[in-house]
Amino acid sequence: MMVRRPGLDVNPDLLIAAREALGLTQKQLAERLTQLSGAQPEISQGYVSRAEKGVLTVSGDRLDLFALALESTPDLLAGDAKLWSLGDGCLYHRNRASTKASTLRRLHAQVNLLRLYVRRLADVASVPLPEFTLTPLQVGGVDGPEDAARALRRALKLPDGPIDSMTEVAERVGALVVPMSLGGREVDATSLHPPGEPPVFVINIDAPVDRRRFTLAHELGHVACAPAPDMDAEEMAQAFASELLAPAKQVRAHLTTAPITPARLLQLKAHWRMSAAALLRRAVDLAVITDGRYRSINSQMSALGWRTSEPEPLRPEPVQFVPVVVAAAVRNAGGVDNAARLAGTTSGNLRRLLGDDLLAVTDD
Repeated sequence: MMVRRPGLDVNPDLLIAAREALGLTQKQLAERLTQLSGAQPEISQGYVSRAEKGVLTVSGDRLDLFALALESTPDLLAGDAKLWSLGDGCLYHRNRASTKASTLRRLHAQVNLLRLYVRRLADVASVPLPEFTLTPLQVGGVDGPEDAARALRRALKLPDGPIDSMTEVAERVGALVVPMSLGGREVDATSLHPPGEPPVFVINIDAPVDRRRFTLAHELGHVACAPAPDMDAEEMAQAFASELLAPAKQVRAHLTTAPITPARLLQLKAHWRMSAAALLRRAVDLAVITDGRYRSINSQMSALGWRTSEPEPLRPEPVQFVPVVVAAAVRNAGGVDNAARLAGTTSGNLRRLLGDDLLAVTDD
């Protein structure tokens, strides 16, 4: 039996986000609402559309119904939280050019809701969210993204050479790193950095570790740099990541010690903890090899099947903060189901987002 909650009206933006996060169309949501309620006549797509536009008020029993259909809680759907879109300048993603718009909409909705879930879980856990301490460097004039990368290395007092854990670096500056399966390799990551909050970096665990490290450095570039208006933000983040992971002054000596071959790139991969493909790109960008030599080696690596799976995989990097928050929240709430409800969703949805491994240790 549904319990009426007077005074709670749905937030249309959260209604849309909750639907898109589940990958549902308005028609599919209408069908789910009809099935759950046994409504006659059936709830129409037009009704859902009007609710999402804020043309009609959704409250009471109908709010409960939407919450049930969207694996959310009524208080979450009625919240006043601001959601962010790609055009806001604080939401980024790293994806293939062929990625469907619907895939990106779903991911954007998920990261917006995930931000709310983590904030609520931190409250339940009585664990304060980290303070984001990084001041973005204006790039595009005197300073470039490489300067920002070098400045970050100095600020964190990172030793010369490879970075042992990119995850630790991101968490040290106050980012929330969330490893998550994104259903394949279409999208490597997405990041969300609302003003005054720690950024959320969702990293695709379906990608190999070397790709995840570069992707995390790339996402960090978006929040460590303030690009000039005419600067391409993705190229900026790419340049930042390359310099952060393999500083030019340090990696050039390794790239020039012996001829660049696929075998040599694997040796360098083990040391620099970067993919052979990224190191090859670094070699041509630093003019260690010519464009022609780059294309030739790239073709060799492609013929070896390295585009889909490189040899010598790297060891995974553990995430610290979010697992601690989840474990403490589940403990304080008395179980996964209660913690998920307090977060604003269901345990099933939380498991799909965070994975069984993150929640398994809390089921005792």
